[in-house]
Amino acid sequence: MNKLPFLAILCWCLFMALPHAQAQQEAGQRLVTATYTNEPLKAVLLDLQEQHALRIFYLDEWLDGVQVTHTFVAEPLPVVLRKVLTEAHLTAILYDPRTVVLVPRLSTDADTTEEREKSPGPDLANPGRGRMITLSGHVREAKTGEPSIGATVVVEELKKGTASDEKGYYTLTIPAGSYTLEVRSVGMVPDKRKLQLLQSRIVDVELFEVSNELREVEVSAVAPDQNVKSLEMGVARLSIKEIKSVPAFLGEVDVVRSVLAMPGVTTVGEGATGFNVRGGSVDQNLILQDDAPLFNSSHLFGFFSVFNPDMVEDVTLYRAGIPSRYGGRVSSVLDVKMRDGNKKIPVLSGGIGLLSSRLLLEGPIVKDKASFVLGGRGAYPGLLLRFVPDKSVRDSDGNFYDFNAKLSYTLSEKDQLMLSGYLSRDSFRFGTDTTYTWGTATGTLKWSHTFSNKLFSTLTGVAGDYAYGVSAETVPYNFTLDSDIKYKLLKADVNYEPSAQHKIGLGASSTWYNFNSGELKPSSDQSSLVQLSMPREQSLEAAAYLNHEYTLSPAISVSYGLRYSSYFNLGPGRVYVYNPEVPRRASSVTDTLHFADGESIKQYNYLEPRASVRVALGENSSVKLGYNRMVQYIHLISNTTAVSPMDIWKTSNPYLKPQIGDQVALGYFRNLHDNSIELSAEGYYKRLHNLVEYKDGARLLLNNALDADLLPGDGKAYGLELMIRRKGKKLTGWASYTYSRSLRRVKGPTPEETINSGSYFPSNYDKPHDFTVVLNQQLSRLISLSANFTYSTGRPVTYPESVSMIGGLLMVNYSDRNQHRIPDYHRLDVALTIDGTNKRGAKRLSSWTLSVYNLYGRNNPYSVFFKPAYSGNVPQAYKLSVIGSAVPAITYNFKITK
Repeated sequence: MNKLPFLAILCWCLFMALPHAQAQQEAGQRLVTATYTNEPLKAVLLDLQEQHALRIFYLDEWLDGVQVTHTFVAEPLPVVLRKVLTEAHLTAILYDPRTVVLVPRLSTDADTTEEREKSPGPDLANPGRGRMITLSGHVREAKTGEPSIGATVVVEELKKGTASDEKGYYTLTIPAGSYTLEVRSVGMVPDKRKLQLLQSRIVDVELFEVSNELREVEVSAVAPDQNVKSLEMGVARLSIKEIKSVPAFLGEVDVVRSVLAMPGVTTVGEGATGFNVRGGSVDQNLILQDDAPLFNSSHLFGFFSVFNPDMVEDVTLYRAGIPSRYGGRVSSVLDVKMRDGNKKIPVLSGGIGLLSSRLLLEGPIVKDKASFVLGGRGAYPGLLLRFVPDKSVRDSDGNFYDFNAKLSYTLSEKDQLMLSGYLSRDSFRFGTDTTYTWGTATGTLKWSHTFSNKLFSTLTGVAGDYAYGVSAETVPYNFTLDSDIKYKLLKADVNYEPSAQHKIGLGASSTWYNFNSGELKPSSDQSSLVQLSMPREQSLEAAAYLNHEYTLSPAISVSYGLRYSSYFNLGPGRVYVYNPEVPRRASSVTDTLHFADGESIKQYNYLEPRASVRVALGENSSVKLGYNRMVQYIHLISNTTAVSPMDIWKTSNPYLKPQIGDQVALGYFRNLHDNSIELSAEGYYKRLHNLVEYKDGARLLLNNALDADLLPGDGKAYGLELMIRRKGKKLTGWASYTYSRSLRRVKGPTPEETINSGSYFPSNYDKPHDFTVVLNQQLSRLISLSANFTYSTGRPVTYPESVSMIGGLLMVNYSDRNQHRIPDYHRLDVALTIDGTNKRGAKRLSSWTLSVYNLYGRNNPYSVFFKPAYSGNVPQAYKLSVIGSAVPAITYNFKITK
């Protein structure tokens, strides 16, 4: 061995060590006399610099949260530094007589207790004794570069974890030390790594898809014990992988139908647009697609949802415990996040079915930084209607299309930009005459900025337009009737997590509305109708919120927040003044007030408190209690049970007050068998005020004095939701039972303004019993079978009870409102999925889905109608069923990657 290089290196090290040895000798001659009582370490170091003319170098984040309490009397500087740096796990290097460099000190298993006492440094065997640091970063899918929403990030030694947000971002505040970090997500290979965390760090994680013999299917997209450990209650989270496990109508995966399988969520029947949550009406649900509010969640009167399943990343439904950042509706929030697009490679995917098809293209613009995704769908049921024997059905037609586009750009590690757009159009014609149309156009621009690993913000702008209408071609009554809602929204959100125990959210938003309640135009010169336009309505809704989540101990955590909302009904407009001594009607108008453009007609202000508390009863169970108040300033005016193009949306005004909902919920949550089985029971009670009801014989369409036909009402809803879930590799699913009631009361000063003598009566959505089972069985690596069964009580209706002849006219006498029910509803759906890809890692994937909707052909009634009986007998009833037989479907799905 040549010893010359070794001797040279040794001499160089001795030479470099001389100034340090001399520095330590001179520093040892510096004596410190000082007293520090609970002083921040940074202040202590600044004092030492000033008193002894030193330069001390360090990173500020190393000193966070470290306090010093010591008294020194003529002690050498090195001793003083060792003592004040002990809790910070730092050591001091005396580079020269006036320069001190602080560095983290690593301990090893060979360190003795005596050595640890003599020198500063982290006790890695007991990391909880040290200072706090922040671990943060992004979780992404390795194959696509998209954020992994709801990924579980857990520090094993501390049994502490969190879930990534909609941007895939996570943050944890933990003591400095050496840990094992595990990251999990549905359908992904878990990532486990050892980390030595002596200062705050950013750790980004990429997850790879599972390639097991059996495809992995989970029911939860978050931590396996999230239902027990989190403060959330009344919340259902679904990833697109779970949604695809629910049998769908006509072979297409459907977000809304998957949501309907959750407890507390119902619909009035097939062919009904929207959904009802805990006894609320369809307009009481805030539906968001990439933060853009949607006023209609369905295509073709509820047979398809507006959400393209290939575009969907994550779905969250809030039935209770609604965070204070949401507002504007009193029943629920459905928040749907769309995918960012593959940032690695281009991908083409889609599906071809008997009645609908879809296509999606995604890929990188700048690899690992910018991506795009374009998706489109179309349905053509009119092609099959031509083969139906019934001529009225054969002459009918229906179709829809929608397009999604999204651009995502990572400007820097701290800045992300997103642009999202949506466009849809529906058309449905009954027979050869009446055609219904509706469509939505939205655009969203979002900028996310990370100030630090504890503070980040989001600025969002949205513009939208929902247009709907009806036309008829029967001369001389041919016409077009068009309505629309335009809105613009701007909001800012800030999230701050100063420590592991505190999470703070605050923000503000402003939404401008422009409502067109109807414009009637004759569609030809032969029409006998005249043009008529309803006045437009403008309004401005502004809100600010603050929320604080506080973990008092591992067993108790609380969340409380406050939302303050203001609403301005703006001109131009007119307000009728009615005679206060008689019921409001068109004939009782005494004056008309006119307001200029932008002038305030009416203003409303409300405080909306939110609060929840969680108490752990053990490692696997907890009890949660929550309260929230919601205020809704816009209203759907409809005498049907579902949204239709003949409905009217109105803003709150001097006569139409905002709807107010107060809800209290109590839940018990328990996990069994290593979190593979979840049990939950949630009870709730809601009080509703200023609900919209209607006078008997009310005229809703093109009525300038519509306020006179509307009645304010109160409501209450209560229920119990029981649910059991199983999560496994072969058999997954859940079963739920809900008992609920939804009641309303209208008690006015006169009989004309009172319904059912002022007593409570069932709402149109009151369905006391609801039972649902969803199962998915993995038969082999390539074949899976799923089934969905649902049963519910029939909804309330009003029946005629007698008829009489008066002056040659037939008069029908009806029962009190909603005192009868249509027959109960039940249905079984099944689906078989066959994966046509035998090779793992193949670039061309394909599958076939064979499904049968309403397998045993149940003739479920949508409603009951009555034919006139001119002989004086009670009118004869007949039942309308939208789908009265089994509906088979087959869909071919494909995916091609480069």
